[in-house]
Amino acid sequence: MNIYDKIYDSLGRQDYPAASDYIRELEKYDEKEAARLGVSLYIEQGDSHKAMEAWQKLYAILPLDFFTGFLHARILFMQGHYVSAYRDLTGLIVPRDKQRDYGEKIANLLGQCCRILGKTTEAAAAYKKAAALAADTYLQALEYSNYLFNLHYSGRHSAEFLRQSAAGFQTVLGKIHPLPQRAGGGGECLRIGYLSPDFRRHVMLCFSYVLLTSYNREKFAVFVYMLSAEDAYSRHLQNQVTGWRNLRGMSPLASAQVIYGDKIDILVDLAGHTRGNGLPIMAYKPAPVQISGIGYFASTGLKTMDYFLGDEYLDGRQGEFGQTEFTEELLVLPHSHFCYTPLQECPLPSQSAFRRNGYVTFGSFNNFAKVTDEVLGVWAKILARVPAAHLLLKAAVFDGGETEEFTRRRLAAAGLPMERVGCRSITQDYLNEYGDMDIALDTFPYPGGGTSCDALYMGRPLITLAGSRHGERFGLSLLMNLGLEELITYSQQEYIERAVTLALAPEILQGLQLNLRSMMQKSPLMDSKGYMQAVETVYLHVGKNLRKGAKM
Repeated sequence: MNIYDKIYDSLGRQDYPAASDYIRELEKYDEKEAARLGVSLYIEQGDSHKAMEAWQKLYAILPLDFFTGFLHARILFMQGHYVSAYRDLTGLIVPRDKQRDYGEKIANLLGQCCRILGKTTEAAAAYKKAAALAADTYLQALEYSNYLFNLHYSGRHSAEFLRQSAAGFQTVLGKIHPLPQRAGGGGECLRIGYLSPDFRRHVMLCFSYVLLTSYNREKFAVFVYMLSAEDAYSRHLQNQVTGWRNLRGMSPLASAQVIYGDKIDILVDLAGHTRGNGLPIMAYKPAPVQISGIGYFASTGLKTMDYFLGDEYLDGRQGEFGQTEFTEELLVLPHSHFCYTPLQECPLPSQSAFRRNGYVTFGSFNNFAKVTDEVLGVWAKILARVPAAHLLLKAAVFDGGETEEFTRRRLAAAGLPMERVGCRSITQDYLNEYGDMDIALDTFPYPGGGTSCDALYMGRPLITLAGSRHGERFGLSLLMNLGLEELITYSQQEYIERAVTLALAPEILQGLQLNLRSMMQKSPLMDSKGYMQAVETVYLHVGKNLRKGAKM
């Protein structure tokens, strides 16, 4: 093993003292590469201050090298200077013969910057380029997942384009050979597996908790396949299920073999193309029947994925609204495709914000990548129609630095009166802050998920604009299940009118704020028994067909 291999091996094992010793040795006869690796060493350790110090030495040696510029952008990104990192990256010129080795890393970082800064079209293009330049199948799959996820922010693509783009994921993983298929349904209980990186304190757990804790133990055995680090929530869930396996750090093939060995009948993917997903595992088809849904809002594109979970409001009772978007066959649940469980108890606000302040406060706590310039323009028109109203925004972009400054300029350019706009950074415990808003404004075409449920649970009515596709109708499904169709709109003008009307009706607004939580608790959105009966009916039907050797 030469010294370069020793350095990379040490970094891979996170043995940073050994890597540092080898880098110092390398410096004796390859000063340039040692300087590059010295910066990378501190980046790997998450130490942006020392990384920048090391970068200054590298810059003195190789000021015009494209990789020097890339490492500078990496450090800026670590420090939260996304605007500066974006500027560095867009100015890089990568030699053609270096594209294959370095292009994927550069394009990925550019995609991350663009997503954070609301440049969603650029983000999707950057991730698509990263996928094309990726050196191996699994890295290409990761980047293509990023591409597919970011396509949905703009809402500018047809259902057919999105379906074909999703199908491209199968091409990425096309060289993977599924494991030998076996018959299912042989035991007394159907063996259900759930695969996700989010069986921990994460918004997705609000939607999967019931699946892992309220199943019929006489008819089902439940196995969980965790793909990330665990926490106290994970440890609690371990005691609720038949089997728990943490596959973190294992290859997709090795992970699939573990699942295959557990003789799972139905494997349910709860992550789709979100971060840290297990779709390359699903490509090996470790279970006879595979289903995706809940954690992602569009087709996976995998041929080995048989079904996708939907509901009658997202997709129509027979899937007539949504089927054209999916390579999978839709399984349409009655009412809701998920059951919401808040991860923490939080009392309702003791007083409405509009009573306390003397004016109505609209609000959004959504991921700001969903807040397009078009959305901002609509919100500006709402505030223009209600001159005393305020807007409260809470998101990671409001970090007090250059990203917040950039975002505030976006808000002002969209016509928002900044003296009436409040901006707060993201925090882990935020439910009580819904008491500082009166009406939640949904984003579109990519609506809120967990934040919408949280707002309703905290007694804040939600104004949503329903689109024509599965992923654009989450707010519609929520409100239909609550019996609040009057808060659903189908055009921007209707969205504005509904928001203004509710803001000018204090008694109705007060009544909703007082009663929404109890309405939600009595609705299908939080009916764990009814939800599990619906889900398990689907599983049992699939199980019968497994014994017959046929799909549903």
